[in-house]
Amino acid sequence: MILVYLILGTLTSIVGALPLGAVNIAVINTTIREDVRKAFRIALAAGIGEVFLAFFALHCSMELTDFFENNPWIQLVIISIFLVLGVYFLVRKKKEETTKQTQKIKLGKSKFLTGFSLAFLNPPVIVYWIIAISLTNKHLFQLTLHTPLTALFLFFTGIYLGKIGTLYLYSKWGNRMAKKSGDAKTKLFKIIGIALIVISFVQGIKFFVV
Repeated sequence: MILVYLILGTLTSIVGALPLGAVNIAVINTTIREDVRKAFRIALAAGIGEVFLAFFALHCSMELTDFFENNPWIQLVIISIFLVLGVYFLVRKKKEETTKQTQKIKLGKSKFLTGFSLAFLNPPVIVYWIIAISLTNKHLFQLTLHTPLTALFLFFTGIYLGKIGTLYLYSKWGNRMAKKSGDAKTKLFKIIGIALIVISFVQGIKFFVV
C-alpha cells in the first residue's frame, strides 16, 4: 500500500514535466549542440530542483501562494524571459564550428547549476505542486509533513524519477534530431522558439486577465 506514494509522486511529476518548458528546452538544446550525457546532467539537477519545489509546496502552500500574489513582478520576469528566448530561437542562424566549441567549454561547467536553477526558479511549477498536493489531500489521502517518513521518502523519490525520466525521453528525442540534417535542426529550433513565445503569451494572458 505504501508504494502508492511512489507511484503517485512519479505520475504527478511526469504530468508536470510533459509540457514543453524551460528545462525541457534546455535538455533538447544541449543534446543537439553537445551530447546526451551533458543533457542528462541538466536532467539530474532539474530533478533535485523539482523535489525542492514539491517540498516547499507541501510545507507552506498558503505562504507561497500569497508570496506570488504579492510579487507579480516575478511572473512578469518569467514571461519576458520566455519571450526573449523564443525570439532568439526563431531568428538564430547556424554558427561556425569554432564558435560551437567555445560555447561547449563555457556551458559545460554549469550544467548542474543550469538544470537546478531552471527547475527551481519556476513559479508556475510551484503553483502546479500546490494544486496537485491540494487535490491529493481532497480526493485521495492526506499528504502533509506529518505523513510517515517512509511514505514521504517514496513520494519525493517518485517525483525525482518522474522528472528525470521525462527529461531523458526529451533528450533522446533531441538526439534523434541531432543525427538528422541541419535543416531538421533549424526546424526544431523554430518549433522551440514558437513554443516559448506561445508559453509567454499564454502566461501573459493569465497574468493580465485572471
